[in-house]
This record gives sequence, C-alpha cells and structure tokens, in this order.
Amino acid sequence: MKVPLSWLDEFVEIIGSPEEIAARLTATGMKVEKINRTGEGIAGIIVGEVSEIAAHPNADKLSVVKVRTGCMDISVVCGASNFSVGDKVPVAQPGSRVPKVGEIGRRKFRGVPSEGMLCSASELGLGEDHSGILVLDSAAVVGSDLKQVLGLGEAVLELEINPNRPDAMGLIGVAREVAACTGAALKDFGSMLKFDTSGSQTTELVQVEIQDGAGCSRYMARVIEGVAPGPAPALAQQRLVLSGIRPISAVVDATNYALLITGHPQHPFDMDRVTGRRIVVRRATQGEVMRSIDGVERRMDPEDLVIADESAPIALAGIMGGQDSEVTDQTSRVILETAVFDPRSIFRSSRRHGLRSEASARFERGVDPNGVETASRLATALIAGWAGGPAAAGAVDVYPEPVKPEIITMRPERARALLGVDLSTEQMTDALDRLGLDPHTANGSIRTTVPTFRVDIKAEEDLIEEVARVIGYDKIPTTLPAGSNRAGKLSGEEKLLRKLRRALIGAGLFEARTSSLVGPADLQKIGVASDRATRLANPLSLDESLLRPSLLPGLLRSAAVNFSRRPGDVRLFEIGRTFHPNGVEAPTEKLRLAIAIGGLSPQQWYSPPRELDFYDLKGAVEVMLRALSVRDASFEECQEIPYHPTRVAGLFAPDGTRLGIFGELEAQAANRASVPARFGVGEFALDVMLSLAGGPLPPPAPSRFPAVLLDLAVVVPEKVDAGSLLKTAEAAGGGLLESVRLIDVYRGEQVGKGNKSVAISMSFRSQERTLGEAEALEFRDAIARAIGERHGGKVRA
Repeated sequence: MKVPLSWLDEFVEIIGSPEEIAARLTATGMKVEKINRTGEGIAGIIVGEVSEIAAHPNADKLSVVKVRTGCMDISVVCGASNFSVGDKVPVAQPGSRVPKVGEIGRRKFRGVPSEGMLCSASELGLGEDHSGILVLDSAAVVGSDLKQVLGLGEAVLELEINPNRPDAMGLIGVAREVAACTGAALKDFGSMLKFDTSGSQTTELVQVEIQDGAGCSRYMARVIEGVAPGPAPALAQQRLVLSGIRPISAVVDATNYALLITGHPQHPFDMDRVTGRRIVVRRATQGEVMRSIDGVERRMDPEDLVIADESAPIALAGIMGGQDSEVTDQTSRVILETAVFDPRSIFRSSRRHGLRSEASARFERGVDPNGVETASRLATALIAGWAGGPAAAGAVDVYPEPVKPEIITMRPERARALLGVDLSTEQMTDALDRLGLDPHTANGSIRTTVPTFRVDIKAEEDLIEEVARVIGYDKIPTTLPAGSNRAGKLSGEEKLLRKLRRALIGAGLFEARTSSLVGPADLQKIGVASDRATRLANPLSLDESLLRPSLLPGLLRSAAVNFSRRPGDVRLFEIGRTFHPNGVEAPTEKLRLAIAIGGLSPQQWYSPPRELDFYDLKGAVEVMLRALSVRDASFEECQEIPYHPTRVAGLFAPDGTRLGIFGELEAQAANRASVPARFGVGEFALDVMLSLAGGPLPPPAPSRFPAVLLDLAVVVPEKVDAGSLLKTAEAAGGGLLESVRLIDVYRGEQVGKGNKSVAISMSFRSQERTLGEAEALEFRDAIARAIGERHGGKVRA
C-alpha cells in the first residue's frame, strides 16, 4: 500500500522525517518496504495541450499527435488513445529525461519523425498504470514544469500490510498506527462527511434485498442525483496516481479516493440502468452471464455472490461491476453501494474468474461492518462535491445482525510475565488507549472494548502484543529462557529410530522423504481405493487431494524418478506417518516404515551384475528386526494386492499380530509404477514394532569345544513352508542345538508329485565338553521324528 505523507498529514500530525516515521512503523510490525520520492529522475518534462490527432500513415496502432508546448507546436508519434484534443498531457521533448525510459531524443517511427514522447503514469514512476497517457487537470498551464504542476518531490511510504490487519488498508488505519507509535494526535475529519441533501428520500428511490445472508452481512445504498460528467479535482487525481490508481471520472475517482482513506471498497451504479431500481444480493444461477466493466463476458458459477437487479446480475460482488450498469458520461443519478461481503466467498470467486482488484484485496481480508456508515458518507460527500449533485436524504441500510465490539480483559501481571518487562498498569492503559481500544481498570485488571475494525484482537495475548508493539520491542530485554540444568537427551523411541536408520543405511539403503499428500492415481498403482484415504477439503490439485494411507505411493514415485534418470539399482527406505479415516474429523496417524529395493546390482570386478529380488528385500527386513531387537518374529505365507502371489511374505509377532508385509510387485503393478518387473517393496507397523523392541542380546560366550555339523533332508508335502520346519527343528533340538538353517529345496520325480525335499544344516555344541557324534545324531533323529509327527515328513535316504 502506498501512502503519500502529505495526504496522511490530513489525518494525523506528522512528527519527524519520513525516515523516522518509517522506522517507527516498522518497529511496531507495520513494515515500510521503501520510501519513494515522487518525481525522481524527471527532468525537463512540461505540460502540453493536444491540438490535433491524426492517424499514422504506415501503422494502424499508432497516431501522430500535434502538441502545443507554449513556445512551439511539436509532432509526436504515440501508441495510446485515451486522450482527446484539448487535453493537457505530460510532454517529454528532446533532451528531457523520463525515469523508466532515459533521455529522450528525436527518432522516426515507421517513417514519421517524433519530436519527443507523451508519458504515462508508469513511465513517470507515479503509479502502476501504463494503459494510457496521464491526462492532467484542465487548469494546468501549458509549458509549465510537470514537477511543479503535480507537486512532485514528496515522500510516499510503501507499506507491507499483514493479512490480519485489514484496518490498516486505509489512511485512517495507518494514521492510528502513526499516532500510537509517535504520540501524535489524530485529526478530526468529520467535516469531510458532510453533504447537501435534496428533497428526495433514498428509501423511495431504491430497494435492497439480501437473499444470501451468509455472503453479505450488511448492505447500504445511497442515491446521489444531478450528477454531471467531468474529472475529479487535480489534487485528488494526483493522490490517486501516487497511490497507484488511474483517475477515470469524478464519480469513480470519488469511490477510489474514499477507499484509500477508509479501506472500505464501494461501487457506484447508474441508477437509471438498474432494472426496477432494485438491488438483490444473491448467489448466481447456473449459466448466468455478465459482461464486466473490463469488457469480458463472464459465466457465473452457482457459488459466485452477485449483485443483481430485477432481471440479471449487474456486478460480481466485491470484485468488479458490470458494463450494463456502470457509470458513464450520460449518468445523472448514482446508486452508491457500501457493503460487507464474506471474505471466503470473495476469495474463491476472485480466483475462479482470475480477477484481482483493489476491492477484492480488501474484502478478502475482511472489512469493518460498523465502518459502513463512515465510508458511505465520505464517498457520498465526495461525489456530491466533485460531480455537483445533491444526495437523497437518508439511506437504505440492511443490517439484520449488527456486530458488537468485544470486551477482553487483560491481567497486568500476566502481561509482565509474558513480556519480561516490569511495566506499570498506567503504561499499559496508555498504550492501549493510543490504539483506540478504550481501556478501563477494574479490580486490578484492564478491560478493553475492542473496535470491530480490529479483527486481529481475539484474546488476552493479543492485547499484550499490542502493548509490546506500542512500548517498543526494543524495550524488551534479552534474557535466557529459564529451565532445568539437565542436558537434553533422546527418548527411548528416538534412540531406536536412530539405530534403525543407521542400520538400514549401513546395509546400503538410502532414506527418502516423500510428501504426505497423494492422489487417487497414486493409490490405484498399489491397488488401494481412494475412499480408504482422508480427502482434503480444499486441495491445491487432484494429485495432492488425499492424505496418504500408505508410504508406498511416495516411495514408488521416488523409485520411478531414479530409474528414469539412471539405470542400476534403487534401495530406499522411509520412516513416516500414514493417515487413516476413523469416522471423526481428524484421521488416525500411524508410524510406518517402508522399504523399496530393485534393479540391477552394480557390476564388480569379481562378479557380474545381478537382478535384485525378494531375498535382498528379506535381508533388509532382517536388518530391521535386528536393529529394533524384535525377537521371535516369523515370516509366513501371505497373499495380498499388489504383491506377486509366490514372492511375498508376511511378518508376524509371536502373538500372531501382523507387523507388515513385503514382497515383489506383481507384473502389472510394477508396470503401473514404472519400475522394473522384479521390484520389491514392504511396509511395516513401526509403532507396533517399537513397542515390541527389547534390549540388545549379550553376545554368546565363545566355546572352547568344537561343534558337530550334521545335515538332514526330509520329504514333506508342498504346502509345508520352510519356516515351520525350522521352528520345529529349533524346538526339538534341545539346548545343544546352536543353529539351524535351510540349505536346499528339491522338487522332482524322486520325491513324488506334491512333495518337496527340504535340506537343513544343524550345528550342535556344548559349552562344557566335547560333544560326541553319536550324541549329536540322537538330537538329529529327535528333530526328524518331530518333523514327521508335525508335518508328515520322511527322512530322505
């Protein structure tokens, strides 16, 4: 927001230099981004009068303009068309300087010489408007210096207004801040609100109906009659330009002028073009069309809030008016709209239609419902004064549920504790009083009546912050936070997670961090329906519309990206939270670990590259179990989408709780995910495994006695899994069985159809003596008998 200091001086006494004012405002949290000095870089530009406009002989979009400069007539080639014969315009002759152009010289455009240029507000550095030439006040003297005519050279503060401070989007709000931080007195502007009235009554001239109370909480209409076309006063135009707004006409400029003062947007309608002289605030109906004042035909959405007459929409509420009801040179009677619209509705419509205006920027933040009367009277007085028409008496004010100021109590001792400064109660009440918060002391507390324009003040802490802002943040001493002398340390869970990460990284995996947001297509790749995920209320895109119920979509996306950029292997893991709908507003969060392994291992001098498979993934799972000290977990047969039916296993706790599942993706799933055909993934309930984690096992004491190694081959039915055989062997092997492992699986004619031969290797050892082979054979035979009884196995000769 741009604030000319000379204009601000009409509302508050300016104490100090522009730099001092900027420093004090910034110190209170209202950042001054920079101080602009108007007219910097302008030299030799004078006022000229357009005497003739002719078409360029060789260009359709250019014209040849003759301009009187006071001492001679010059010819200028120009591309703008917003001026007429008799208008006063800025003329840059050869040798003069324009801020955004540089030194001006003579040159030809399509064969026609140009003795200078006509300047826009943007080229002069006086505003953002570059759509046309800056048309000056008709009273400007031809040949006079532009800087003197426009009163250039003053300071303009460029402020960054926080989103929660809509009250500071106008000069009155900025004046309050200046008064609070400098101690200056606010100036009364009540005289600006006075205007003459006619014998007509507004209530007899126009009707207002609010059909959508959620979208519009207050609507005030006034009528100004006898309006004559013409420009706004020169000073008003100059201030609008300095504030970045292009002057248009007296009526429109009056509403923009009032906007910059109060921060409350308003809109004028040509009353004679409003069908039935009836204003209706409603939602648009499907298929309704309105041509906005920028000439664009806009198709309304049923969620758009519109201002309509008896026949059709005449404005997109709070954003832009319609062409069919806009004020023109033929307008003689004006309906002035001053309303309060729902910020969310304005924000969504503004984004939907790609329209961003000074009005929408303020309505999106919220405007003061109790400031409507002041804003309406100010704009009415300006229109009546500039366009020469009296206003009808009274106003139509539809305000069904008036908003009352809130009363918030602040405890001085609480303020001292939070701020760390020993402020007196009088200092606090003075600070709040300077902000217009009407503080009163009662029973040791400070009661404040918070005006409705301060939407950011909702609690006691907000009042304490206001005290700190006015007193000055630099007055708060720097102190170390109080706390215990104990050094911080990791919790048991954090230690385990750190150990797990180190173990997986040591096993050759890389940790990934993926987004918590996924799309329906991501879930489809792993065979999960989107209704199993929590849907966001207002997603930025369809691809980020769901909270992830699994870590696999993000990990697969990362793997696909890696494979697309370089061939080879991918070994990733991720620790993160997943989100699961539970029928209430907030989903249930669960801590998960996911692993993804696949591709070709790097070629080594001692071995060729090989395709990573299920057993590489299983090795990573075993690393995980060892790192977490989860004991007696088992791998069991399991089938689930999207895994390959014979290359998948479930991980189960001793009590039967499933801890996770891992395996190679089935071919179609791998193709959908853009990863190799044999690609392994797994996901595990890390929160459950952390609860099962035990302490590290002490290393076994080395034995002085040798081990006896024996092998056993048994024929078992095909349905018997190797894990069950190994468990049976461990249970039957007694205390001398040191280890047992699978060494071979054979299927063929020799073992019969529906059977397989499983060979295991066993190590027996005693810690006290040398174990004899005969004794070890007894244990081996016991294991063979147990396998025969439990699994129907027969020792293979």
